[in-house]
Amino acid sequence: MTSTTERPGSMRDWDQGRCRADDGTPLRWFRSGGGGSPLLLVHGFTDNALYFSRAAERLADDWDVVAYDARGHGASGRARDRFDDAIRVSDLRSVVSALGLDHPSMMGHSMGASTIALAVAANPGLARAVVLEDPAWWETPIPTTDEEAEQQEATRRAGNTAWRDWVAWMQQAPREEALAARRSDSPLWSEDDIALSLDARMEVQLELFEHFPSIRAPWRTVVPLIDCPTLLALGDSAAGGIITPELAAEASTLNSLIASAHIAGAGHGIRYDQFEPFMEVVMAFLARHHNWCSESEVPFTSILLTVHEPQGMRAFRRERNSCEDALEPRKPR
Repeated sequence: MTSTTERPGSMRDWDQGRCRADDGTPLRWFRSGGGGSPLLLVHGFTDNALYFSRAAERLADDWDVVAYDARGHGASGRARDRFDDAIRVSDLRSVVSALGLDHPSMMGHSMGASTIALAVAANPGLARAVVLEDPAWWETPIPTTDEEAEQQEATRRAGNTAWRDWVAWMQQAPREEALAARRSDSPLWSEDDIALSLDARMEVQLELFEHFPSIRAPWRTVVPLIDCPTLLALGDSAAGGIITPELAAEASTLNSLIASAHIAGAGHGIRYDQFEPFMEVVMAFLARHHNWCSESEVPFTSILLTVHEPQGMRAFRRERNSCEDALEPRKPR
């Protein structure tokens, strides 16, 4: 493992290096350092670690924040002939082990959120607390005939091809033209976030579209196995959010450790569309469960909160305060 040592404010200037996955693939990581408890950030498909910059730098005030580039993304090694759930979980565990992260909290977006859920479900005791930002839990119906299965696979491949072609265009287009396209796609995002999103897509390995996204995610078998407090953040389905209120409610029914927060006015990229409401909920949740144990902690109530609208934010703050009244507040050390 190689690294440099420094802890300025900008994520680009954090301690960074590369560790090795089980198959030898190098995985580039960033780390804020400091005396806080570890918090691992796992990005989504076609993104990279730096895509978390704004949130990561805010969280670094209280946490030892770590983020890494998934294989085939950013400055990590290229994926070879696999990019499935098992290898992404194995890579996450490699980062945790290489950097000596002791019982870290974790936060992931989309593919990264799904990877965290799978890793925690398969490895009891791995995480202290988890934030899942609109995980890639697609609800494609189970086919009843071979013809339906073939049609679903054809639809998946067509969608993946269109997405790949869009990313390939951004990799070749003049930067200002590509930035203008990103602004059009994401009108609520800051200029910094738009630039970071384009930078990430410039580095993604296009062959990954052969493997991801898949047709469906086995989230109903994963959710009951999660053994730590989990915040499931969802946006508006009409704006591109994957997780619906119905799915979030079912997840909380399957596992009482899962609380849900609906961030109104956001789509799939919740922390970019509605940064401050998202971060207020996330930071309160992580602080509340910093020292969580199943016997003594009072978890967030598993309710849907619409936290962007004024009445929803007031409800969230009442919920947060009720937790703080139940136990002496704990701040990350």
